[in-house]
Amino acid sequence: MQQRVKHKSSSVITLVLVTLVVLVCLALAYWQWQRAIDKQMLTHQLDKQLKLNSVQMLELPAEQNNGLSSVITGHFVRPFIWFLDNQVLDGQVGFDVLALLRLNSKTDKTVLVNLGFVAAEQGRKTPVVELPSHEVTLDILIKSQDLVGFTLASEPSMNSEQPQLLQYIDLEFLSEFSQEVMYPLVTYQQGVQPIVAKPHYQHVVMSADKHKAYALQWLLIAFAAVVIAYVAIKKGKQS
Repeated sequence: MQQRVKHKSSSVITLVLVTLVVLVCLALAYWQWQRAIDKQMLTHQLDKQLKLNSVQMLELPAEQNNGLSSVITGHFVRPFIWFLDNQVLDGQVGFDVLALLRLNSKTDKTVLVNLGFVAAEQGRKTPVVELPSHEVTLDILIKSQDLVGFTLASEPSMNSEQPQLLQYIDLEFLSEFSQEVMYPLVTYQQGVQPIVAKPHYQHVVMSADKHKAYALQWLLIAFAAVVIAYVAIKKGKQS
């Protein structure tokens, strides 16, 4: 009798643990599947971009132009340049270089361009970067959602001695500081021909197919947990 009670208690514990494992695995599988759908939607957006010019893309709502790539031509609005702090690339700590570009098109708005990464010098001083005065053509990728990202800073610029140093991107602050009307987005220089910094931003890190593979993996783990629990309980009844 005591052995039966012990076996029954053990079976209940096993079922509870397996249920928790299965629920977690199913939740992770669903999350990965949703990520795959999001990536497929982004790919669909990229397919549509061929019909639009750069200005048309920039003027799309955020949910439509986020992740699109294009080519823009214009002149940098000097002397405005900022350095986004606490960036890391290839094990080096440094800054992302931000500048304003006035497009060669019929628009009064300027575009904030992230030109890429520069390593920090000793003493964490902002580097000396000279923007070209001639016309430039940039391959860019648009980011119009979640521009601020994670930050503990209460203000975008918190260093009075280095006002060009930014803790996070605040378009309203930059627009007021420069007195320029800006598109509500950030463009990231792409390609292997940097102007003053090293482009490094990637919008899509993992493909939709890879997310689906991870979703399947979590489902298989959930299935394996059920099978193992079933075999263990069945052996316990026979012993």
